[in-house]
Amino acid sequence: MSWAARVLVAGLLAACAAPAAGRLDPFFVDFTPEVRSTYVSLGKIVEDAPMQTTFVRLGVDARAFGRFALYNWNVSSLTDRRRDIHRHAIYHTEFGPTWIYGIDLADGWRLQNHAILAMTFFRGYEDPAGEGEYGWVHTEHALENPYVTPYFYIRRCAIGSDYLHFRVGGRRRCPLGGGVYLTPAVFADGGNARDFKRVVGRNVNGGGWGGGGFSAVTFRLECGWRPTDWLAIFAYVEQYEIVGKDARDATSASASKCTHNDLTIGGVGLSFNF
Repeated sequence: MSWAARVLVAGLLAACAAPAAGRLDPFFVDFTPEVRSTYVSLGKIVEDAPMQTTFVRLGVDARAFGRFALYNWNVSSLTDRRRDIHRHAIYHTEFGPTWIYGIDLADGWRLQNHAILAMTFFRGYEDPAGEGEYGWVHTEHALENPYVTPYFYIRRCAIGSDYLHFRVGGRRRCPLGGGVYLTPAVFADGGNARDFKRVVGRNVNGGGWGGGGFSAVTFRLECGWRPTDWLAIFAYVEQYEIVGKDARDATSASASKCTHNDLTIGGVGLSFNF
């Protein structure tokens, strides 16, 4: 049995334990296995072949002080197309502590805040000959409301690199009945000059990238079904676009097989929440 299949089987076994989920309180477990047609990392396409990702978070609900947890996220290739760089195993993983804290502002309005302090370990993406590790701080904020939820996050890498990345977007979950929902969303990725170069490459039209800016915009539509309060099944499609003439020229001139100015992306997954 493949590694990805074992992860999915583990998820289904966890689902069988759902009746005991209420006894976890005040502790909680989130587990999301997913298959994606493309792997996009912080606005950059780093693999345009099928990938398998797994997200696990274990924590405790401290009530008025928020939710504290440890999380792990990893990604594996499902193909041998880039055998010289990638392999059938976890070759990118990140983990660290998280803090989730919400502030009720009014009826139906809530400011949700999420902070992460994490390390990333990987082999392969840009450096086939070596291993890398990065340490970073990430904060995310969303204004949840009955209309459109705006959100943004900032990630600052302080160990292994010094890029600053940010994302700004909005989303709206539309219930369709019977636990089925649609969530249209749009978001833009950007960062400082170092992050911009990491995403789109060297400016082939001369000069640098100045202060950076927005590098890509993505339109997303997710369809999901939540038959119970502990399980969701979802699928999504995204349209990824590099923005700006200089950025598109730089991407077109790249020697990487995985660079694209425009790409339609899809994925399916399960989300378990106990």
